[in-house]
Amino acid sequence: MRKKSRAFCFSGFFCGKMKASIEEDSWRVETEENINTKKKKRKVKEDTLSNLPDEIILHILSFLEAKTAVQMSVLSKRWRYLWTSLPVLDFLGSSFDDPVIFRCFVQHVLSRKDASNNLNMLKLVCDHDSFNFFDDDDIDMVHSIIDYVKPTNIQALSILAECFIGNLPQLSVCRSLTTLHLAYIATDSAMFDSVSLQHLHLYTCEFEYWVEENDPFGGCPNLRCLSLIDCSYIGDIQKFQIHAPQLTNLTISNMTKNSDFAIELFTPKLQSFSYSDNYYLYDFLIKGKGKLPFVERVNIDLGDFRLHGKFPKATNLSLKLSKLFEAMESAEFVSLSPRIIQVLSMVPPLLYGRSSPFTRLKNFDLIKKRGYPVTIPTNVMAYLFGGSPGFDCGRHGKGIILNKDLDPHRS
Repeated sequence: MRKKSRAFCFSGFFCGKMKASIEEDSWRVETEENINTKKKKRKVKEDTLSNLPDEIILHILSFLEAKTAVQMSVLSKRWRYLWTSLPVLDFLGSSFDDPVIFRCFVQHVLSRKDASNNLNMLKLVCDHDSFNFFDDDDIDMVHSIIDYVKPTNIQALSILAECFIGNLPQLSVCRSLTTLHLAYIATDSAMFDSVSLQHLHLYTCEFEYWVEENDPFGGCPNLRCLSLIDCSYIGDIQKFQIHAPQLTNLTISNMTKNSDFAIELFTPKLQSFSYSDNYYLYDFLIKGKGKLPFVERVNIDLGDFRLHGKFPKATNLSLKLSKLFEAMESAEFVSLSPRIIQVLSMVPPLLYGRSSPFTRLKNFDLIKKRGYPVTIPTNVMAYLFGGSPGFDCGRHGKGIILNKDLDPHRS
C-alpha cells in the first residue's frame, strides 16, 4: 500500500509539473505572438505615417518650432532633409541654453533652406530669459533674416528682439508680405512702405520721427489693421498722421512721445477703434467731414488717469472725449472706463444742451476697475444714451448701476 501511495504521489507531482510547463510554454507562445502583433501594428502605423505625402507631413511639422521640426528628421530616412522645405519657420530662443548656438542654428537653417519651396511665415523670438544682452551678433542675425526674406514670397514676418534694426525699410521690396509683427525693436525711421501690407502690429518699439516723415503709414495703401502698443516716437512731432484709406481696425495703447502732438486720422473705412492710456488722451483730428461713419466698436480706457481734482484738466479732457464721441456717432458697441464717467460728471455745464453723440448704440460695457465706483450719474447717462432710442440700460448695459442720487445736479 505504501508503494502504491508513493507511486500515486509521484505520478500526481509529475503531472502537475507537466501541466505547469505546458501552461508556461503556452504563455510564452502567446506573449511572443502579442509582441509580434504589436510590432506589426507599430510597423503598420509607421508605414502609414511614412507613406503620407510630403505636403501633409510638412503641414504637420509647420506647427512645431524650428528646433523640434529639424529634430524630427531622425525618425525616418525619408524625412532627413524634409525640414529644408518647411513653409513655416519658428525660431524660439528659449529652446536654447546658449545664444551663440541659437544664432548658429538660425544661420544653418536659413542656409540650407530649399529656395524652390515657398516660405509663408517666419517667426523669430529672442526670449529675454535666455538673452541677457543683445549685442552686435543679435543685430546681424535680425538683419540677415530681413535680407533673407526680401526675395521670397513670404506672407507673415514676426520679430521679437531687443535690438536696433537698420535695414527695416528694405522690407518694402517684399511684395508678398501681408502681416508684420515687430516687438522691442528700435529703428531710425518711422516710415513703413509696403503696398501689400495689410496687418501691422508694433509692440514696445522705438522710432525716430523726422519732420519729412509726417505720414509714417502712407506707403501702405492696403493696410487694414494697425496696432501701436507701448510704442515710442522720438522727434519734434506736431501732428502724427495715420492716413490709411483701407484701415478697418485701429488700436493705440500707451503711445509715448517727447512732445505734445495731435493724431490726425484719415481712415474713412474704420470699423473698430480701441484706445487706452494711463496718462494722456491725444487730441484726435478726423479728416473727411470730421466723421468716421462706419465705426461699429469703440473701446476707450483711461485707466488710472490722475486728475488730482483739477477742474481745468477735467474740462479739457471732457472736450476731447466729446469731440471723439461725436466723430464715432455710428458706434453700436461702446466700452468706456469708469475714469471717463468720472471726468464727464466733473464738468456738468459741458453736458447741458449737448446732443448725445451715439445714435445707433446697441450695447454698452462699463470696463470694471478695482477701487472705482461703477455708478453712472443720470445726466451722464442721458448724454451717452439719449441719442439711441432703442437702447435700454437694463437690457443692453453691462456694469451699469442705476442711481439717480449720484446726479450732481440733484439738490
